[in-house]
Amino acid sequence: MQKIILLTGGGDLPSEVIETLKKKKKDFFCIGFKNNPVCDEIYKYDHKIINFGSVITELKKLKTNAFGSVLMIGNLKRPKLKEIKPDLNALKLIPKLTEVLLKGGDNNLLEFVCIQLKKFGFKLLDLKKLIPELFLGKGNQTKIILSKKRIGDINKGKLILNALSKFDVGQSIILQNGNVIGIEAAQGTDKLIQSAGTLLFKDQEAILIKLAKIKQNLKVDLPTIGIKTVRNCKKNNINAIAYSSHKTLFLKKLKIIDYCNKNNISLFGI
Repeated sequence: MQKIILLTGGGDLPSEVIETLKKKKKDFFCIGFKNNPVCDEIYKYDHKIINFGSVITELKKLKTNAFGSVLMIGNLKRPKLKEIKPDLNALKLIPKLTEVLLKGGDNNLLEFVCIQLKKFGFKLLDLKKLIPELFLGKGNQTKIILSKKRIGDINKGKLILNALSKFDVGQSIILQNGNVIGIEAAQGTDKLIQSAGTLLFKDQEAILIKLAKIKQNLKVDLPTIGIKTVRNCKKNNINAIAYSSHKTLFLKKLKIIDYCNKNNISLFGI
């Protein structure tokens, strides 16, 4: 049987993944990190909360017990060097990690983590293959049909996000009638929506476009939409959402679709 190490952070994703793995009768062990959000759900199962600097030691221990696969789920803060507190196993990686942290960008850090996991002989799992039911496909997912103007906004937003991908900027953009209202940076999607709400015309349609970046490592960094994001769209007069089909995680997918239908929000995969 496949034995999985869950490297977990905060948010709703760890809970949903753990619940699904239990239903599939998968064997897993959870690792959370100090000075980071920890999902309450992991306390119900085999787990350990550690410093970032102890992760190699813990992974090696688990490997001796036949844990050979790793799944990274949830939100983690970029660590400061003083918070890492490396043990003997981690010390030799500090120079390279320092270099990566100084470069900046999530992609650089995540790529470094992936390379190290492979070096230690772990298989990095693809959530899309492990739990495909968390994703939605291409096209319209609700009863609300997109207007030609919204299709035009999607095309423009996609071009802009693709152009920004090489700079490792955020995954989201909000448009209204061809005008860019806001682009996600460090603030995250929900705060982008809130700030855009103060700039939108209330009587005109607006759209949130959330797409995977070009060359984004989707095994460790997936665009995610939860019910909170959809409710924020409704509250801030955004009545359409476009996403990367088969590449975007939907937490409580059926609940999101039901909410969109009841509140006249288009949900469209591209």
